[in-house]
Amino acid sequence: MTPVVLLGLFAVVAADSAQRDTVPPVPAAVLRLEEVVVRASPLHDMLSSASVHLMDGSEIARLPVSSLSGAVALKAGVVASADGALHVRGGRAGEIEEVLGGIPLVEPIRGLPLEVPLLSLGAVSLISGAPDAEHAGTLAGTLVLSTRTIGVRPEGELRWATDGGLDTQYDRIAGRVSFPLVRGLGLLASGEARLDGTYLPSLRTLGRRQLLGGSFGWRDDNHLIGHLKLAATGSDPRLALDLIGSRRVAYPYDPMWSLDGYTNLCEDFMCSDRTMTPDSTPGSFRYRAADHFVMSDERNLAVVAQAWRKLAGGRVSVALAEILTRRIVSLNGKDDESYAIPVRGPTYGNYESDFSDPFYIYAGDSPFFQRRTSSALRGRTDWSREVRGGSRLGAGFGGAWVTADLRELDLSTVGTGADSMRTFQARAPEGFAYVQGRWVREGLVLNGGLRAQYFTAGAGVTPEAGSSPGGIWTFSPRLGIAYPISVRDVFSLAYSRLHQDPARDFLYENRASISNRQPLGNAALEPSTVITYQAALKHVFDETWAMQAAFFFRDLFGQVGPRVDPTRNAPRYENAEEGAVRGVETSVLARGATGGFELHYTFMIADGTMSDEEGVPWGLRYGTRPAPVGDHPLDWDRRHSIAFTGSWQRGKHLSFSCASLIGSGLPWTPRELRQLDPDFSNINTRRFGWSENTSLAAQWRMRFLRAMTLGVEIRNLFDSRGEQRVSVDGYPQPIINTIYDDYGAYRTETGNTGGAYWDDRNGDGVPGWVPVHDPRLFRQGRSVWMTLSVSLP
Repeated sequence: MTPVVLLGLFAVVAADSAQRDTVPPVPAAVLRLEEVVVRASPLHDMLSSASVHLMDGSEIARLPVSSLSGAVALKAGVVASADGALHVRGGRAGEIEEVLGGIPLVEPIRGLPLEVPLLSLGAVSLISGAPDAEHAGTLAGTLVLSTRTIGVRPEGELRWATDGGLDTQYDRIAGRVSFPLVRGLGLLASGEARLDGTYLPSLRTLGRRQLLGGSFGWRDDNHLIGHLKLAATGSDPRLALDLIGSRRVAYPYDPMWSLDGYTNLCEDFMCSDRTMTPDSTPGSFRYRAADHFVMSDERNLAVVAQAWRKLAGGRVSVALAEILTRRIVSLNGKDDESYAIPVRGPTYGNYESDFSDPFYIYAGDSPFFQRRTSSALRGRTDWSREVRGGSRLGAGFGGAWVTADLRELDLSTVGTGADSMRTFQARAPEGFAYVQGRWVREGLVLNGGLRAQYFTAGAGVTPEAGSSPGGIWTFSPRLGIAYPISVRDVFSLAYSRLHQDPARDFLYENRASISNRQPLGNAALEPSTVITYQAALKHVFDETWAMQAAFFFRDLFGQVGPRVDPTRNAPRYENAEEGAVRGVETSVLARGATGGFELHYTFMIADGTMSDEEGVPWGLRYGTRPAPVGDHPLDWDRRHSIAFTGSWQRGKHLSFSCASLIGSGLPWTPRELRQLDPDFSNINTRRFGWSENTSLAAQWRMRFLRAMTLGVEIRNLFDSRGEQRVSVDGYPQPIINTIYDDYGAYRTETGNTGGAYWDDRNGDGVPGWVPVHDPRLFRQGRSVWMTLSVSLP
């Protein structure tokens, strides 16, 4: 009933607006639309059929968020998962594309976006529905970025936020400087460093250096981001060169790798006397398990060159870019796999033992290593022209040359007959072309376009990956009709058929025999498809107030998921998954001289056959697993969400900002104790309770040092620490949370949280639950940061 009620409310608003505004003859109405709606609206282009959420870089920087993804998560139709991944209108994490100058800022192996410093951002647009043909075929949406323009005078800004080492040892330092150079050119440089000990236990021996009385070094989650821009000064530069680099060093936490003490050497083959003591004993050695768990080091570099000029009565733009990425997952974050040998594999405690536990690792190293590198050379040319009566035409084409290399070792398969190494070296071209137009006639607006995309697995396909169908062309029609009901209201209908190419990681394969942990690559994969329908209404109250609503239905099919390959008796990636998303988004926006706010409400139902491309991580390690039967709620199926953001300036010295998100419970799956699922009928049939997260920031500009501002930020103001997940993948544990979902069964059987495993600890023949109290299952609590910023001029 909620969509029907909201549609009725918006119909009343539209009717009331139409009654208050006298509609003149058709030519005058068109003129008034151009003057009142387009120029005085805080919304995106009123005559567009697309659903677009606008963000300004300065406004994002004022919000109590630490990254662009944190700001996007506060928009209508967006759900952020526990790991921070964004799901737009029910789409998967890899189904949203981030672009700069029309160039995708994503790594091609998995389609993950690159980070950009917040202080570098200019305008940001989230296109969540009915995109024009100039935008790529992504199933969930497109995040369009633009970097700041360079002024004719020097400008600078420096910000520091810290908890003073009293909470998670969090520090964030960000700076930006821009100044003119010569011949109308200017330079902008910005950087950001986020060093966070996280709310999870920090158990590693992290390397620290003492310098000038301070301690410096990596923490558990570290982000370094830099941006350099060379462009013409002014609001409309005709050329720009952006250089964006980032590095992330992460030391993950896993309670299996949490023991710290002295462990003994095994004297028998079964290692039945495995134990750990706090003090050294004869024949024992010191073992800090967290130091033997893998870490990740990810580095990205993007170079984007753009140029614009007038041509044939319109504007032509050219963009050329290269994106380089490298990700290492290893024991020390270096390209060194020497530790990944069978004799150094992890050793667990014993079942039915009163002096050791089968859940914990007592010796050995992580059995995993991965090196993932990619490059993409991309280019595009676009042309657009305004024609009389408000109509416009546009066209463009582009292409890319993509390379993707992977080397991965998984020694948990040693002794099983399954291949432990996965590797590929692939090269492939990509291409696209589009036409887009807008025709205005007698108050009715037609937005239409067609996009063609070329995809191929390219070179590097091996027989284990199957045969490739060669090059595939997909055609994506975009059609929308916008009808101005009055000078303040525009109603639109839109239809789109979008295609998204599969990530390169799903295409290639060299293994012949595998476990169920990661399916076989499939070179025959084709682009996935979504057919989307949308009805939207935009209403402008005045030059500072507006609201918009959208009702949408998205039919997804051909998504990547695992299915059993009968010739291998193992899962293989297939275009086998499908889903359907329907919902309504409503937004109220206000902008004023002293601040503004946004209020978003989303009602959404997201169903599908499988949430993740790899499938469910629990079940038989080898052999056939059950296939999905019917649709069920996806992991990010949040039915109701309310998001509020606002900022307020009081006088010249005091300012406030707020970000709040309230949502209904996400689904989770009940499990039976030490039983394998006969089918997937119980997937996500239960739900958590409602969640809330509110953050506040207050800043005071000093009266005598006006360039300096002091402040305080409070994240999770009301200290909401509810559950964010029920279970986790237990790799490399051979049984607990791997074959059986012990955490999920514990939550189902007892109603308790925190996770547990099933064991007879004293060997008396009466097994029971052994609680783990895994903090990864809960949200982070309240954090308080002090902030200091300096701005020039």
